[in-house]
This record gives sequence, structure tokens and C-alpha cells, in this order.
Amino acid sequence: MNTTYFKATLREITYSWGKFISIVLIILLGSLLYVGIRATGPDLDNSAARYFNQHNLGDLTVTSTLGLTGKDLRLIKNAPHVATAEANHMVVTKKSQDEVVSVSSFSQSTKLNRLKLVSGHLPRSRDQIVLDSKAKQRGYKLGQAYRVPKTAGLRQQTYKIVGFVNSPLFVSSTDRGTTNLGSGEIDYFAYLPKQAFNQSTYGSIAVKFNNTAGLAAGTDKYNERVQSDQAQLEKRLKQRPEQRQKEIVQPQLATINSKLNQLDKQTSQLSQVPAAYQTTQMKTLLTS
Repeated sequence: MNTTYFKATLREITYSWGKFISIVLIILLGSLLYVGIRATGPDLDNSAARYFNQHNLGDLTVTSTLGLTGKDLRLIKNAPHVATAEANHMVVTKKSQDEVVSVSSFSQSTKLNRLKLVSGHLPRSRDQIVLDSKAKQRGYKLGQAYRVPKTAGLRQQTYKIVGFVNSPLFVSSTDRGTTNLGSGEIDYFAYLPKQAFNQSTYGSIAVKFNNTAGLAAGTDKYNERVQSDQAQLEKRLKQRPEQRQKEIVQPQLATINSKLNQLDKQTSQLSQVPAAYQTTQMKTLLTS
């Protein structure tokens, strides 16, 4: 029976060599693809981990629509398992109709998310700027003047391009984040020295935990550790949104109340003016 089946199989193969060869080739290609992915996957993970370690990529970034203050920074620094926390200024501006740029602060003493220099040098004074290497596609060159619209948070509008960089925060060669300006997408990033900003608050705080050392970014163990640390950090900062809102609103309310008190005093003084001397405008004010 087995011999008969074997002969029948050979006969089928003999009658359709083309189909048989095609099936074998498909199986070989599939096997080679699988082996290739299995072999290169760990290499890619190791390369990414080595790149992140070289530039000391932070484990997470804390942001707030109301801005972050020194109090937030202190709370984060004193949180469990936090090894390093660095605050950065940031503004997003629409440079032209089809060009939205995210400008962040840079310091020579920065420990986290260190920039990788592609060409030129890092800023040495507040009138120098480095651009995302992606900005080269728009024709920007070293030594060129770079002008941004008048923007709240920046001390000046014109800078000199002194370098092009890559950032470990952006692994993708195209995606630079989203915004509510322009098309909704940030086209590229830029970095200025901290002294180029006149902001009283921070745009973000980069955080590095002390219990993630030796764990490759993206692995299950790493993600679990970061999620646990993040939960503790969120619990520690839980009251800050409401507190921050009060910090912004209360000074404004105090100013308004002060102006209202001044107005009441002036109204009281006007009411003491004899009716015969009151103008139509004064009478309207007193009856309103």
C-alpha cells in the first residue's frame, strides 16, 4: 500500500514539475524569511538598546498643558526609584504656512536624552540653534540665519544654525509628534540653550528610574517595571493638576477683586458729589 502511494506521488510530481518546483520555492522562501527574522530580531533589539544607552534615553516624560513648575520637579525627584529628573522648556511655533517646528531647551550638562551630533556643533550661546537632521530636506544649511515668528517664551527671533542633530526621543525618520497648529503635525525639532527662553514654567520633565538599569527598552520586563514606577509617580502627582490650576487662577482673581474694590471706592466717592454737579455720565455710572 505504501509503495503504491509513493509511486502515485512520484507520478503526480512527474506530470507537474512546474507546480512542484513552485511549491518547494515558496516553502524555502518562507523558511528563509522566518530564519532571517529570528536571527536579526535580537540584533536589532541590541542595536536599539545600545543606541538608547549611549544617549541615556529617559524612561518616561512628564508633561502638562498648564506647564510644570519647580514644585513638580521636586516632587518627581523625590519620588521612589527616580534616579534623574531634568526639566526642559519647550515652545511649538508655526514658522511658515507649511512648517511647524518644536523648539526645546538644551544644556551642556544634560544627562538624559542626549543629542547625537550629525554635523556642526552644539549651541554655545543663546543666539545659536541646532536643527533636526530632517530639516536639511528643507534646504537649511550650517551658518544660515534662522528666523521664527515672535513667539511667547523665546527672547529673540533670529538665530544662527550651528549644527544638525538626531534625538533618541524620535526613532522614526518621519514622525515628530502632533500639535494644534498648522496641519496638526510637527515637521521637525530644534534646540536652543536654556538662556534663550523666558518661560517661568517647563514644557516637560524627563525621568530616569534607578531600577531599569540592565533592562533593554521595549522588553516585557522593562515595560512592566516602568509601568509600575509610572503608577507610583502618577499617584504622587495626583493633586498637582488642581493645585496648578489654583496657582494660575488665584493671582488673577486677586487682581480682579482688587480692581473691583477700587471701583467701589471710586463709586462711593462719586455718590458724595451733590446731584446738581453730577453729569449724565456720572448718574449713569451710579445707577448701573
